[in-house]
Amino acid sequence: MTETVTVTYKVEMSLTGRLTQLPDSQRIFGALIYLYAERYSSERATLLVSKIREGELYFSLSNMMPRDYLPLPQTYLLDSLSGQPSDQSDRKKDKGTYKEIKKRSFMKLAEIFKAIENPNQADYLYPFSCIESSQQIHAAIDSLRYDMPGLDPNLYSVPEVNVVEVLDEGKKEIVTEFSFYLRVDKCEESGEFWNALMHAQESRRRFFLGARASQGFNTFIVNRIQSFEFGDSGQQPNTYLNLGMLLPQEINFNLSSLKLFTSERRPYDSAGGWDKEFSGQFISFIDAGSIVFVKEALKTAGCSIQSPFNSRDIVFGNAFLLPINIDRRKQHDDPSTS
Repeated sequence: MTETVTVTYKVEMSLTGRLTQLPDSQRIFGALIYLYAERYSSERATLLVSKIREGELYFSLSNMMPRDYLPLPQTYLLDSLSGQPSDQSDRKKDKGTYKEIKKRSFMKLAEIFKAIENPNQADYLYPFSCIESSQQIHAAIDSLRYDMPGLDPNLYSVPEVNVVEVLDEGKKEIVTEFSFYLRVDKCEESGEFWNALMHAQESRRRFFLGARASQGFNTFIVNRIQSFEFGDSGQQPNTYLNLGMLLPQEINFNLSSLKLFTSERRPYDSAGGWDKEFSGQFISFIDAGSIVFVKEALKTAGCSIQSPFNSRDIVFGNAFLLPINIDRRKQHDDPSTS
């Protein structure tokens, strides 16, 4: 097979306000397609989306992550712990280790490898990053909005999250610097995305990556873009750390260690918002932090499918997969790999 070349962009972004949730790869995909249409035309963006859906152009994305951090493969580590023989004292220690692993949503790659090598030491590994949820009270001043002095403020709560970096026991810092990864075939479109992102960086264009953007939530700006080129023959199956929301196509489920995320899809009307009376459709993704064993080529691991509500739209499922050195075949007696 002729070697194909892909290019990977690491896009570093700053949060400019508060956050209600970390954007996933699907939301970032929508924002990037909107950026592309803004720069090159909606017709070309529609053609690009069609190429991605049909597999003519490989295009994969990660979720937004704290800068220089990656999702910890929690399911894999907990499965490894549960498979170890233990006495009563070990089981008590395992409960503590379980809690510590669950606390660590993101770690740096070197610490992830240490945790994979020995899951029992995961609770000693720093730094790590996690997500803390809260409810913030806000007041809408209706007397100003409706020019009717004397109206009481309308109080409401908004769920918010803080992404926190834990440098050591009891030492925390709020994270405002994030990044995501884009991997795409080296072609005309990849060059256009580079140009569009560079222009967004230079103009300090804001990206709205979540709800309540008009109130200052979930807005980001691009700080820096790095690019890397890779040759990929696509011949050998391999093991990967999933960094985004993956719709699986050609993966080995027996050798993978998966965490699923199920979401409900509803049609959206710009006038009325989400149609609450419409019976939504549920779709399950392989969540970030899963260990994915690819059957054939990397480019066939995931897929994107047509939206059930609009033939022009797609449900994006090509998550960014990072090669990681775990030989799952030695850990499983799977005749399909012999």
